[in-house]
Formats: sequence, C-alpha cells, structure tokens
Amino acid sequence: MGYTIKEVAEKLNISQYTLRYYDKEGLIPYLKREKNGIRRYTDEDIDWINMIISLRNIDMPITKIHEYITLYLQGDKTIEQRRELIQKYKIFIENKIKDTVVSLKITTKKLCEYDPKVADILLENDLTFKEDYKWVTKKSLID
Repeated sequence: MGYTIKEVAEKLNISQYTLRYYDKEGLIPYLKREKNGIRRYTDEDIDWINMIISLRNIDMPITKIHEYITLYLQGDKTIEQRRELIQKYKIFIENKIKDTVVSLKITTKKLCEYDPKVADILLENDLTFKEDYKWVTKKSLID
C-alpha cells in the first residue's frame, strides 16, 4: 500500500512540491505509482529521501546528488567514486563549520563590547570560547 505524498511530506517536514521535484529529477529510483499515477512511497523511498535531504543540507547540488545515486545504483564497483564524492563534501562541511565558528566568535565579541557587564556570562555559555578566552576577555573590554 505505502504512504501518500501528503503523509511523507508531513513525516519528513518537507513540501509535496519538493517530493515531486525529487521524483522528476530521478532522485527516488524505486518510487512506484498506482495505475492512476498517484505516487506510493515505501520505507525504502523514505530512506532515499532522508539521504537526499542530508546531502542538500550540506549544499550538495542536485546534479551531484543525481550523480551519487546513479553511482549507487551501479553497485559495489562504484564504491570508491562514491566515497570520493562524499569526501569532497565532508571537506566542504568542515570548512563551512570553521567559517560559522569564526562568525559566532565575532558576533559574541561584539555582544561583549556592547555589554561588558554580561561578558562573563556570554563567554561561559559560548562553547566556541572554551579554548579561546585569550582574544576576548572582560579585562580587555574594560580597558
């Protein structure tokens, strides 16, 4: 029987339009339709969609996701190619995290400058500063 597009959209918190788009782009390889054309999703389809969502969350373009899925469907002979593709995006994520941490530090520093009275509280609750107190301290803000 399977799930309707509405049920899957609600379950995964994505739009029905997005599910239709993924289908149109060939990203859900085993998706079945009823005789009247209505999509019926299985648990395996939902696993594919979760993988697509994860890859999109790291800003992987649809074309690269399609490439990954095409490689996956070719079986074990493409494991190394798939690993290389994912490795590139792992590096991308790591760089994105580093950039985000820098932005967080700059933002926290600015907040401390606006209100030195609460600087200690901000710094104590900001995990990015646990090893990096030396460049923003309450004393340097008062001086």
